[in-house]
Amino acid sequence: MKKMMAAAALLLAMPLTVFGYSFSEGKNYTQLPETFQKSEKPTLTEVYSVYCDHCYKWEQKGMIQSIQNEMIKKKVDFEQAHIAFVANYGDKISKALLAAGKTGEKKAVKDTLFSALHEDKIGDWKSDDQFFATLAKAGLTREEFQKGVSSKDIQKKFKLWEAYEKAVTSTPSFVVNGKYVIKTESLESFEQFYALIDYLLVRP
Repeated sequence: MKKMMAAAALLLAMPLTVFGYSFSEGKNYTQLPETFQKSEKPTLTEVYSVYCDHCYKWEQKGMIQSIQNEMIKKKVDFEQAHIAFVANYGDKISKALLAAGKTGEKKAVKDTLFSALHEDKIGDWKSDDQFFATLAKAGLTREEFQKGVSSKDIQKKFKLWEAYEKAVTSTPSFVVNGKYVIKTESLESFEQFYALIDYLLVRP
């Protein structure tokens, strides 16, 4: 991960040609349990937590946006899945992000939550009133939250995010086609990162 962070400055200028790297399961990637279904479309999913300092830095340094832009070029869907881990408000954050996806406030909510934890250093929310006051700053009301979490599609998506929480060991993690988890610690550059994504996109 430190090597990946050190390579961040190269991200925007780097030629993204695949140079024929040799990748192997166990060393460079692992497979999720069979309970996970391979996505129908080419997909890259970032599994993250707003409590995670590395996730915050990847967002702030523009690395996630650059990855998303590269996936657009490749015509690969880019998704994000939030996981709670042991945080007190982790589940509510996941549900808030899902609800905000319906109202168009997802980025604002994510940025506001990141800011509260990593800039304001609140530690964690002490009450629901404090938590929903933070969401309100991003434009998501308590009523919109409650309406969103009661919908079946959000409940289904939340269960998938919970499954990711049990299947990945660190954040941020990157999952290709809903099946393959990239072992970023095995990589030395974003060039190699993108080459591995290309490799996994065509794996059965």
